[in-house]
Amino acid sequence: MQAWDVVIVGGSVAGLRAAIAVADHGATVTVLSSGPPSSFSDEAMSCGLAAASGEVDPSNHAADTIRVGADLCESDVVIASTNSAVDHLAELERWGLNLRRNRNGAPHLGQLPGQTNPRTASTGDSTLREVRSILEEQCIKRNIPRRGDVEILEIVMNDGRASGLIALDVQTGELYSIQAKSILLAGSGFQSAWNGDGVAMGTSAYLTLRSGIPLADLEFTSMHPLTVAETGLSLPLDLLGAGGIVVDSDGQPMATDDGPDALAQAIISTGGASLDLTGIPRTASPWFAGVAAALTSRCGVDCTRESIPLMPIAGPTIGGIPTDASGNVINGSWNTPLSGLFAAGDAACSGLHGAALNSGDHLLGALASGSMAGTSAAEHASHSKHSASSSISIALSEAYHLHDSILTEAGSDGSNFGAIQSSLAKTMRLHMGTERNAAGLSRAAAAIQELQETKLSITDTSPVMNTEMVSMLRTQGLLSVASAAVSAALAREESRGTHVRTDHPDTDSDQAKHSLSGSDGSVTSLTLRS
Repeated sequence: MQAWDVVIVGGSVAGLRAAIAVADHGATVTVLSSGPPSSFSDEAMSCGLAAASGEVDPSNHAADTIRVGADLCESDVVIASTNSAVDHLAELERWGLNLRRNRNGAPHLGQLPGQTNPRTASTGDSTLREVRSILEEQCIKRNIPRRGDVEILEIVMNDGRASGLIALDVQTGELYSIQAKSILLAGSGFQSAWNGDGVAMGTSAYLTLRSGIPLADLEFTSMHPLTVAETGLSLPLDLLGAGGIVVDSDGQPMATDDGPDALAQAIISTGGASLDLTGIPRTASPWFAGVAAALTSRCGVDCTRESIPLMPIAGPTIGGIPTDASGNVINGSWNTPLSGLFAAGDAACSGLHGAALNSGDHLLGALASGSMAGTSAAEHASHSKHSASSSISIALSEAYHLHDSILTEAGSDGSNFGAIQSSLAKTMRLHMGTERNAAGLSRAAAAIQELQETKLSITDTSPVMNTEMVSMLRTQGLLSVASAAVSAALAREESRGTHVRTDHPDTDSDQAKHSLSGSDGSVTSLTLRS
């Protein structure tokens, strides 16, 4: 049995930053990814890093985050994150991030939707790729092992404490157990439930649900406004900070004060809009050469002469595994932290984003939550011991039984998991889109339940590189999380942020319900100050 101080599940930006924090605290750590170690698991990041480096203090940054989040943010998390933003930006620069610069040599700051001041630093259209490369380099320097093609099947909990994991090596078909003092979940969100692209399947959220831990705020998901219509090609919001303009059907600029999600909702409600990039100065164009090339090759659009048609799609989900300000996973039923279990990035719901995602706060949240959760996980490991080896062995035996039964039942009539995911996406877009009502949500719940009751099987009988089995497991998990999200949307009758209930337009918003979705799809509500 493998044994580590800290095991990080998910090679996202948050996961890599967490691994660095753990290693810097002297704990042993490994990063496990469901795809290749260097594959992107957070492609939904749509712009650079928001940091108040050009302002007197970060108070306006915090105020913008809370305002765009419809006053459902956790103020302590917002303040801690926005206060740390400049430090995270400086750290990335020390590690080699080549930012756009202004004439004075300081980082160029773009004013993006939802920002009252220019605040977003970036490398043009390559920010995510370059940040990931830098974090990977830092992991290599610290000799942090990263392993890909590992599918986590179960978190082993023992007396309210996370003690280990059961994993499947997809390449070899080997099942094995891992003992850990701390486990940190840093996987993707579950926006594939809307997009049907298999990119963000909500595996971390499903593992948490399987452990009997309710999820929080699943009714909130963001929308990416700069998505090219009929293509799914998402363009960086940084284009709007470089001179790009979103215009309506009359050619008038659309308002961006209320944030990217509000802009996306306005585009959808008017039947579409266009992105005009002809105002980007020649000096800034090289930073967005990748965008121009993608528009030409994939869409046949010359962005120096033509407007780009837009139709938003679902972006990163906001709800997920409930955590406190330190990254500890909270059991919402009891509002107490679970020993040894942490979460960060898109997998976590810390309260930073509230009911809508503001520009530049997605990358900030990944870095800030990764650093904080990694530090907390390392500190927990420093005064803990490995435990529950017998429970881990039992869980491994049960996993073997499940694995063997799936292979035994494999035959010529396997399930079409792509069709199931496509059907789920159609249901979610129809009934869990920008506008919702009780009747539609009830139909969505029934449709998802029918999909869950569909018998799933595979055709591949070999344990080696059995990607069919992986698709089946991920599809089952995504259906469970989507079901919980619909239950959460039914429970929240008020309209707030990205959750718009057309059947309760005048709901009093003085009190907000913080929805917690259980593993059985049930929902309890805790009343928080709005």
